[in-house]
Amino acid sequence: MYTKKHYLKHALASFAILILFSCSNINTVNDPHFESNGTLVLADSTEIPFNPQVPINVKFYVEVSGSMNGFFRPNRPTQFKADVWQILSYYSQITPGVTILTNNGDVGEIIAMPDFQTKMNTGAFISSASTRVPLMLQSVISDLHPDDGEVAILISDMKYSPVGSAAPEVLLTQYSTDISKILGNYNKAVCLVGATSDYLDKSGNVMTDKSPYYYFIIGNGEQVASVRNVVSSMLEMNGHFIDNIDSGIDYGRVSCSFGIPDNCYQLNEEPTFVGFDGDTCTIKMKVGLENYRWILTSPEVFAQSFHTKPLYGSNDSIWHVVFDVKNITEKDRTNMLVRKATAIVELKVFDLAQDSEVIEWTLDLPNMNLGLFMPYFDTQDENDCTKSYSVDNFILGMFKGSVVNKSLKPNYILISKNQ
Repeated sequence: MYTKKHYLKHALASFAILILFSCSNINTVNDPHFESNGTLVLADSTEIPFNPQVPINVKFYVEVSGSMNGFFRPNRPTQFKADVWQILSYYSQITPGVTILTNNGDVGEIIAMPDFQTKMNTGAFISSASTRVPLMLQSVISDLHPDDGEVAILISDMKYSPVGSAAPEVLLTQYSTDISKILGNYNKAVCLVGATSDYLDKSGNVMTDKSPYYYFIIGNGEQVASVRNVVSSMLEMNGHFIDNIDSGIDYGRVSCSFGIPDNCYQLNEEPTFVGFDGDTCTIKMKVGLENYRWILTSPEVFAQSFHTKPLYGSNDSIWHVVFDVKNITEKDRTNMLVRKATAIVELKVFDLAQDSEVIEWTLDLPNMNLGLFMPYFDTQDENDCTKSYSVDNFILGMFKGSVVNKSLKPNYILISKNQ
């Protein structure tokens, strides 16, 4: 029969075993990114996760030069009119209206949304003016206050046509440098969203059903990312989305959660897996991609961008990747549309060289990947309504100088035989 003395002795022994396991050195390689108990060391304790935010105010600017006429034909429906009006209507509660850029690129009057709809539909914006993108861009920037939560959206075909300027051919060779200088001095985030629409001649006949035009978004990074996702979602839903590309954003660190692993156990909510059992363990990573360019959900681009590296001599391999993308299927607490995109990665770790291993993993941003834009860029004819004359030089200007996305910070996973 057990006495109180026996129970006390047994309890003390159990407590000692518990203490022994709780004090077990999980980080046997003494990696500086983890405590000995497997807790991740946050190098940036004040780092705030990147989170797209709905802007306080959205200012719309529309170019009405001659090259845009095919979208504005009087009393004729175009996909351009339908998409622009849908996007305008979505932001109707936080926009003062639509600003029409004048012939010399200056900011004109703000038109109330019902008046803009009428003028757009009836052909009031048909014009013979040329497109002077640097002047337009400078005018928009001068009119914007991003620190107050404002975002600007410039709607244009972005074809730079400096007709009437001194030495127009020379200006074209300096185009990307001029754009870089303007955006570099401004030092805010930008995003170019490509779209297509049918394009009509003067008689209303369809010249092409895929004429490219763009939504150029300017502001702080969190607001630009939010607007990018909404505009891109609506265009994709309507079948008129090309791609998006952004610069000037500090995304910080990639968000990641984990599923149930095989042959190991996750330590609380840490990126730490203990009790490695057998030859191989499988870590199921859920990598958040909704903050970044949509092209990252392409299997080929993700495979080129996602990298893992064991730091202490073990082996690993990316066994399987699937994508879960929901563009506009839910709303947040402000009743605004939210995009979700996740890469579910099965990472196998095997041949542990020591009792523990640390995997460093990184995600490279596909900054200058123009693959989906390229079919619209190959032209020397500014009147070609199927192409985007000079827009490739504009994108180059987005990334020259100081206007670049900061590289994403690396992440770490600890795997240990101990527990």
